Amino acid sequence: MFSNMLDIVIILLVGVAPPILSLWILHRTQAHYRQINSAVNATPITLNLKALPPADMTCIDGFGYVIGKVSCKYNARSLYIRCAINPSGPCQDCRHYDSI
Repeated sequence: MFSNMLDIVIILLVGVAPPILSLWILHRTQAHYRQINSAVNATPITLNLKALPPADMTCIDGFGYVIGKVSCKYNARSLYIRCAINPSGPCQDCRHYDSI
C-alpha cells in the first residue's frame, strides 16, 4: 500500500516539475530584462547632430538653396545634386564649366 502511494507521489512530482521549472526560468529572465531596461532608460542619450551645408551652397531669391556655381549652364538648381555632368562636384576645376 505504501509503495503504491509513493509511486503516485513520484509520478505527480515528475509531471509537475517541468512547468514549475519553466515558470521559474521565465521569472528570472523577465527580471533580468527589466534590470537591463531600467539601466538603459536611466541614462538618457542626447545627440546633437547638425547637418552642415556645403561650402558652395547659394540662395536664389524665390527659388531657395542650390549647390554649385549658379553661373554654370549645367547647374541643376537643386539642393541635392550640382549638375548633370558632375553631380558630386566640385565646380572649381570642372572641365565642363560653361558660364551663362
